[in-house]
Amino acid sequence: MRHLVALGHRRIVLIARSTRRKPIPGRVELTFLAELAAHGIPTGDFNLPDWEETPAGFNALLTELFRLTPPTALIIEETPRLVAASQFLARRGIMVPEQVSLVCTDYDESLAWCHPPVAHMTWSNQPFVQRIVRWVAAVRGGRNYRATTLLPAEFVPGGSTGPVWEG
Repeated sequence: MRHLVALGHRRIVLIARSTRRKPIPGRVELTFLAELAAHGIPTGDFNLPDWEETPAGFNALLTELFRLTPPTALIIEETPRLVAASQFLARRGIMVPEQVSLVCTDYDESLAWCHPPVAHMTWSNQPFVQRIVRWVAAVRGGRNYRATTLLPAEFVPGGSTGPVWEG
């Protein structure tokens, strides 16, 4: 997010699944909104929109987002929706990164095939795997295990982000 703000972006949208937004936004989503606010960017439903989690609902969301005052950057959770958003933008002649920047919160091997590479987050899955192993052992032993593991992530800029388009 800081990378996008440094490039001049102020209309930044995080597209997250409903389990990450409801009943209250998750830790990552709250941090996103707080980071926007820390940079003096007003936050609201535009930045973390609600949408029907279907292909048609996703298309309706993008159509609405790009109807009047479009976002200058989209941060999209999960690669399948990034691919769908890329196709949506291409059908409308909206160029990445010239007119809108794209960032994927997850890394998927398919992103390596994109040219230019897609900006994304990456992290080691090992701490997550270790947590699952501890959870299974606790459940097997009849214990309740509800630890939270924060995974340090690294932003990989790629070529799908650029300065705000002035066209």
